[in-house]
Parts: sequence; structure tokens; C-alpha cells
Amino acid sequence: MTQVLAGVLGLKDHVVLKVRNHADVNVFDVSKLEGHMPETVYDFIFGASRFIQRAVSYKNNICNRTLVLQDDELTGVCRGMILRSQG
Repeated sequence: MTQVLAGVLGLKDHVVLKVRNHADVNVFDVSKLEGHMPETVYDFIFGASRFIQRAVSYKNNICNRTLVLQDDELTGVCRGMILRSQG
């Protein structure tokens, strides 16, 4: 998301990396970047399905100062939130 779009959505403290801002940071190895075929997973309530497409090469995903993904594996920690329309 760009800073302009974040401003339109009312997310003034998102997108720009600076102290006290909310941020998701992805670190990946571009030389190892590859995608997998889309697959169907059944992990929603009552067995509902969804499509996912995994990627390889993610070293880290940091969400609000917490390591969420390391070496292509989820750490089990969830720090995100649902963003709802302000209008």
C-alpha cells in the first residue's frame, strides 16, 4: 500500500517506517523467489474453503515489532488487526 492510498483510507500512522508507526515489514531473498500452484485449503469455520498461493523466499515478516514469519514458516504469533472502513 502506498502512503497516498493509506491517507485516503485514513491510516495516517501506517505505511511510512518511522518510530511509533504501525508497520508490516517483509524481508525476502529475491534470488530464491518462486511461487507455488494455487491450492484449496479448508481452514475456515465449518470446513469452508479458500484459495491460497504460497511463495518461497520470505526470510522474515515483522508485524508491529513482532516476528510473525521466519524462513518461510509462520511463528504462530498473530499481531495484525482487521481494518474497517471509517465511512
